[in-house]
Amino acid sequence: MIKKQINADLFLLLFCTFSTAAANSVVFASMSELQEKYGYADSALGLIAGTGFALGLVVQLFVAPLADRGHGRKLIQVGLALAGIGSVVFVFGDSLGWFIVGRAIVGASLGCTFPAVRALAANLDRTRSAERLGAVAGTEIGGFVTGPLVGSLLIDPFGLDTTFLVFGAMAVFALVVIMPRRFPELVKTSESEKSSLDLLRLPEIRVALLLTLAVTFPTGMFDALWDRFLDDLGGNNAMTGLTFAVYGLPFILFSSRAGKLIDKRSPVAVALWLVIPVSLMTMSYGFFKSPWLILCLGLIEGTVQSAIAPAGMAAIAKAAPLGRASAAQGLSGSVNVFGQMLAAFIAPSIYGNFGARTTFVTVGIGIGAVAAIAALLHAKNLRDITR
Repeated sequence: MIKKQINADLFLLLFCTFSTAAANSVVFASMSELQEKYGYADSALGLIAGTGFALGLVVQLFVAPLADRGHGRKLIQVGLALAGIGSVVFVFGDSLGWFIVGRAIVGASLGCTFPAVRALAANLDRTRSAERLGAVAGTEIGGFVTGPLVGSLLIDPFGLDTTFLVFGAMAVFALVVIMPRRFPELVKTSESEKSSLDLLRLPEIRVALLLTLAVTFPTGMFDALWDRFLDDLGGNNAMTGLTFAVYGLPFILFSSRAGKLIDKRSPVAVALWLVIPVSLMTMSYGFFKSPWLILCLGLIEGTVQSAIAPAGMAAIAKAAPLGRASAAQGLSGSVNVFGQMLAAFIAPSIYGNFGARTTFVTVGIGIGAVAAIAALLHAKNLRDITR
């Protein structure tokens, strides 16, 4: 009975995650349409994408700790409501200002939902936290992929407004489903009242943050540029959706299984080894001219990332003190979103001025540099422990 209850709780948490992620990502299938319809510059696309990251950062940093104080379920509900509201703003918006507001609201929904879901999922069974977080990671990516994939298929026949309404309705449906549900709340301690930033004093937290930052900050570049990048190579909306689907498929298939293996190993060590091929593959995108070759590379990268994602989440969960589970996940999310926001703001301008090769190589080098710092700090921590 207990196992069935845990599985039921996990399923509903995953559904909330999927709905929030899809509502956040559908806008990225519409970037080229918005640019063509309104004549926006490349920097405007970065502004739309980056604003959502900015709000997600603030919310995860300052609101996520409320889940450690007994409000996890409420945070998830607020997040789903914001996802629905933000989608409606996109429907009625007809200017850059409205689109920025809509993106900000949807970005805030992610900041409410994701840290609470991750913390609750990891604590359903702490002996299998990486496995549970692997399932969350797979669902997050599944949602992020579904947004552009389904969105790209809906935009041409039904238009942008209907597309945004569909994903807003899904978030509202998830809200209605979980309204009567009672999830097990997180353990509350005297530490639960402290600021998320207080966790930065812990060496293990700093290493885990750097590792997750290394593999997630390029997302901002991909979100702001991917549709434009493939369009420049001769791809269409269907190709954009297909590349997202191929990248996300390994997460859906393997993340939970990878997490099960990570539960028996050091999540930091796993992430450190796998970040190397991610850096190299990111640089490689700039050298390919065929969307089909890029699609194949995306499948390979997605397979590697499907193991790194649960490793990073598990490293954060393992380093978090008792009573700080959601605060730690929120801090991780805010640091990652900060990196994604910078990439979303800056990458379109680099792309417009210097081209794809310079953009992808620069970001790939950045991944390696951040990971190297994490490796040095991890080695120092191990030396300090053995003294």
